[in-house]
Amino acid sequence: MNGKWQKRLFLAVIYTLVFLLVREWLIPIAKLTGTGHLGLFLIFVGLCFALPLAGTPRWLSASLKVVFSAWFITRAYLEGPTGIGAVLRFFAEEFRVNTQALLSGDFAGITDSFRTVLFLALIWMASYLIQFWIETRMSVLLFYGMTLIFITVLDTFSPYRADAAILRILVIGLLLVGLLSLAKLASGQSRMPSLPSAVLMAVPLVLIVGVSGALSQMLPKSEPAWPDPVPFLRSLADGAGSGGPGEAGKIGYGEDDSMLGGPFIGDNTVVFQANVKSGQYWKVETKDTYTMRGWVNSAEEQELIPVGNGTPIADPLLAGKSRDEDTAELTMTHDFKFIVQPYGAQEPAPVEGVQFLKESVTGKVVPFRDRAPVSLERYSVSYSEPAYSLTALRQTMPDKLPESGFERYLQLPDELPQRVRDLAAELTENEPTLYGKARSVERYFSQNGYVYDQLNVASPGAGDDYVDHFLFDSKRGYCDNFSTSMVVLLRSAGIPARWVKGFSEGEDTGRKGETRRFEITNNNAHSWVEAYMPGVGWMPFEPTVGFNGAGGIDYDLNIDDQPEEQQETPEQAEKPEQQKEEKQAAAAGSDFWKSAGEFFSNHRNFFYGAAAVLLAAAVFAWLTRSKWLPKYLVARYRRRQFDREGFERAYGRLLKQLRKYGLTRADGKTLSDYADEVDAHFGGTDMRRLTGAYEENLYGGRETVPRADSLRESWENLIYRTGG
Repeated sequence: MNGKWQKRLFLAVIYTLVFLLVREWLIPIAKLTGTGHLGLFLIFVGLCFALPLAGTPRWLSASLKVVFSAWFITRAYLEGPTGIGAVLRFFAEEFRVNTQALLSGDFAGITDSFRTVLFLALIWMASYLIQFWIETRMSVLLFYGMTLIFITVLDTFSPYRADAAILRILVIGLLLVGLLSLAKLASGQSRMPSLPSAVLMAVPLVLIVGVSGALSQMLPKSEPAWPDPVPFLRSLADGAGSGGPGEAGKIGYGEDDSMLGGPFIGDNTVVFQANVKSGQYWKVETKDTYTMRGWVNSAEEQELIPVGNGTPIADPLLAGKSRDEDTAELTMTHDFKFIVQPYGAQEPAPVEGVQFLKESVTGKVVPFRDRAPVSLERYSVSYSEPAYSLTALRQTMPDKLPESGFERYLQLPDELPQRVRDLAAELTENEPTLYGKARSVERYFSQNGYVYDQLNVASPGAGDDYVDHFLFDSKRGYCDNFSTSMVVLLRSAGIPARWVKGFSEGEDTGRKGETRRFEITNNNAHSWVEAYMPGVGWMPFEPTVGFNGAGGIDYDLNIDDQPEEQQETPEQAEKPEQQKEEKQAAAAGSDFWKSAGEFFSNHRNFFYGAAAVLLAAAVFAWLTRSKWLPKYLVARYRRRQFDREGFERAYGRLLKQLRKYGLTRADGKTLSDYADEVDAHFGGTDMRRLTGAYEENLYGGRETVPRADSLRESWENLIYRTGG
């Protein structure tokens, strides 16, 4: 294997390890921010490293990355038709909306798709920096250190647990540092070691790091040397300043929700563990009556309905397809006298001596033994994850809502401030479907500067409405603020909605086969929203900033085997609404281009003048290229190493420049004869020296270039002479 391919093989190993390090950055970012499509981000990272490694021209590499980014954005954010017309309208609308947001300084109005574009651009730039560190500096120590600091800070101050990640980073980083150090030693030799020799040099390093990593994983770990600093730091923050929000409570699942508000302190106490295939939201109960300060139930006494032993829980939420049925195995570490339900729960597995009863209003399922509620240490629940048809959701017109049966899910206090109702009308007036109205309300919080915060949360005054205070005054809070506000806004818009309590998915602590193990703590106590969609059922929505909703639910999936209630309306009924949406999008795009046309018309003289200046500058640059191009080439190649590969590129560039100058190499003429011709024209022996070194390196197989500084001087001398 020649030196060029041996170097590429070495770089392929290095970039694979770097890719694994970058992956350790993306995993916690995706988990903590609710960012989806992690696999697509990783593919983009792979492209950023693989294309330069394969020797792809820069213009082609950049083009492929841009095309992939456009496909990524279309796949992730374009709902509905994906034809070329719909895609172009989508990008035109995104350009219009984000341009207006940036020019007006409304950074909260920037769309998620544009944020994704910025994140992809950041990855692209970071990949160039990493390539510079590796191929020029032969060191990634700075990037390695930054990765360790990033992960340890997240492990300390966020819910992300990096026990396994830190070990992986240490192993990968030590391999990287060791291999690059060996490469530095080899580069100082007159000849690159052969592939077998290079492998023999690397084997001890790999064995030492691998064995050390395995022992670190298997051996027992000592307890932390000092206590967790987070509670102490939070206590300092709570005591700082004046006029704070008041005494903080402790986060966790509680029964009384009649007085919401005020700060909470986090609690990492594990309350249960779940073995499931994927992350789930764990539902406990719903509440239906809003009191201006919190939630209560409209029914003081509820009917208890037996479930299990063949009787399904029968939540009116649409269940998924039967072939997707799975079982959640739960181990409780807290004394909860209810069971937690994954979405699409069907029935709990039988437990000897236990009867499962479901409350008719709240949906809470309580285990009874000897007619008394009990807590179970272990149980399992079968479920089929819900899936929704985009076609059915597009047919959720307001006139399809039943006229009765949903009064308690439309209840609002008479004293609710009018501006809350006005906001609901403003958010939903341009959406024809109930699903569109609900999505508009759901997105409102993330796009209008609302902040998730558990500590610096002010309680509303004695006569204030809880939702009104959050929407218009504080704009800061946690899940109860966001979810309660969305329910009230939906009800104000005439959409049946209810408040849901339970737990978010928890932390993924490992897997066994296809099953993942999640730890759910008091910090995961959560609330969200369910809204009724006619023909679909109760559907979850997640308005809380930083949370990504009930896991595993694909709102935009077309399902062939839907229940009959979803197939009452033929597919053709979708077309008028689709055409209306397309007309609205086209009108918005037309308005944007009309405004752009008016702006151009009003400033046409400026644009014509600028175009003329640019054209004149381009013509002048072309006519004088023989003067400035040599200076540019010298400056460009001075930044490059004059190793074997760099010298070969520089020599090829010199031949091209000589050809432009007029010294064309005739067919059949050897490089030595051509060098004599060039030196005879310019005088001196620069071309002979360069050609001799080129042939020696080409046929001698050297990786280093002897007398590199002297050869660089001869090369620059000839380049300058081609400038006349």
